[in-house]
Amino acid sequence: MTPASPRSSPTSTCRRKFPSDVASRGSANPSTPGPGEPQRVYYGATVPAAITIEWYDQIDLLAPEWAALADRTGADPFRRPGWVGAWHEAFGRGELVGVAARHGGELVAVLPLQRSGRMLSSTANWHTPVFGPVWERPDAVAKLGEALFASCPRRILLAFVDSDDPLRESVLMRARGARYRTLDVTVQRSPYLDLKGDWETLWQRMSSKRRNTLKRRRRKLEERGELTLRVLADGAQLGPPLEEALRVEALGWKGRRGTAIESRPDTHLFYRRVAAWAGSEGTLRLALLRVDDRLVAFDYALESRGRHYLLKTGFDPAYSDCAPGIVLRTMMIERAYALGLERYEFLGGEDDYKREWTQTTDDRRRIQAFAPSPGGLAGWAAFRYGRPAAKRALEHVRR
Repeated sequence: MTPASPRSSPTSTCRRKFPSDVASRGSANPSTPGPGEPQRVYYGATVPAAITIEWYDQIDLLAPEWAALADRTGADPFRRPGWVGAWHEAFGRGELVGVAARHGGELVAVLPLQRSGRMLSSTANWHTPVFGPVWERPDAVAKLGEALFASCPRRILLAFVDSDDPLRESVLMRARGARYRTLDVTVQRSPYLDLKGDWETLWQRMSSKRRNTLKRRRRKLEERGELTLRVLADGAQLGPPLEEALRVEALGWKGRRGTAIESRPDTHLFYRRVAAWAGSEGTLRLALLRVDDRLVAFDYALESRGRHYLLKTGFDPAYSDCAPGIVLRTMMIERAYALGLERYEFLGGEDDYKREWTQTTDDRRRIQAFAPSPGGLAGWAAFRYGRPAAKRALEHVRR
């Protein structure tokens, strides 16, 4: 399939169809230099190669380059092909496409998206810690933002974008230029702990009351039997222990409320797909806290490039008086210090047990852009003001 790209200017006349999708690597402009040709000579003058945009319908064809770019730039696990593929298989509601930016034929930025009709949305939901592009040039991110508007989508929805991500600024700027109405709100503040200094320093900074409480809870567990912590990282060993951990999660309040991984087919599929991918990459960490042979608490986490990402945790309610989840958290943070990690990412929202460890958070945003049309106005009003205003806008559209 021949590569094609959207128009570069969001203020130009919009295409009413999305750009043709790329099925193989190549430049959208035949005159653009290919691999190994970062610039061209024109009338004796050296002209820097331009950044070009490609749309990929079969995003799997982009995966090797995408993964290499992620490795080159140190991208977090949630921007990588394995995570995005698992997410879309479990939760996807539209066609999975990719927008790629190239410079001199080399991939310099990529953004996965869902496409449904004339709507573009992020591959993200509440199981996604963060969404955004993989990039190594800020001007390439600007081109990605430009490309989103070139086909005149009815609505753009990008959720769980980090507040400092250059994609946010690019999309909001391009939206203003294309006269799209926008909404940009915080949807989550995700706590993290900077692992500066050492564990002993952190321990001594705690109040004596809190230190005594943590020690007392651990002693209560040890009185019930031999306490052991094992952290599995070998993908080949993870199958049965993972199933055991998910059964424990379903025993407690998450199972009763229907939020346990095992409660829904989509989450069941997603976390197993992530485990298979991350296990093969060597980034999955399954922490198992046992009293004798009984599993009393677990963490399902990823560990990559100096950061520990806590995705899921659970405990056996039969041991709730001993607070095994808190004991496990203490042991895992101490472990992170011992390994010399840089950050412990609690992920998710600002739960009380996380705030006991840190007050610092990352701000996750939901960015929406609505087309300058009657339908776009109605959609913007529905999210901005609620149903009554949306009804009035829809009535205006009908007139």
